[in-house]
Amino acid sequence: MLIEIVVALGVLSLVLVGVSDLMTRSQRLSSYQTKKDEAYGLARNLLNDYRQQRDNNPGTFLSGVVGINRETCVEGKNYSCKVEVTKNASSVDLYITVSWPDGGNTLSVTSNQKLVIE
Repeated sequence: MLIEIVVALGVLSLVLVGVSDLMTRSQRLSSYQTKKDEAYGLARNLLNDYRQQRDNNPGTFLSGVVGINRETCVEGKNYSCKVEVTKNASSVDLYITVSWPDGGNTLSVTSNQKLVIE
């Protein structure tokens, strides 16, 4: 009977370890997805800012557009933003990267867009 109790406790402990590992992975994935969605939102906002600049000042947009490289995109948030600008004859190519630290790694999302000046 003592051996049955020890075996049952061993099986129970293995099940609990498996469940706790599953919960930890699920929480980490949820956190990653939340940060990724927020980073895409920041990239979208940056792109909209450039579109608005183009629409408000189409005559001077091409000569005045510059990229950015910020360690902090939004005050209080741990995201860095980088926008690379490539100017063409009648358009601008934007390459946007939003990065954030996650457990010793740096994760990022990228977005690109061509803005045509008419």
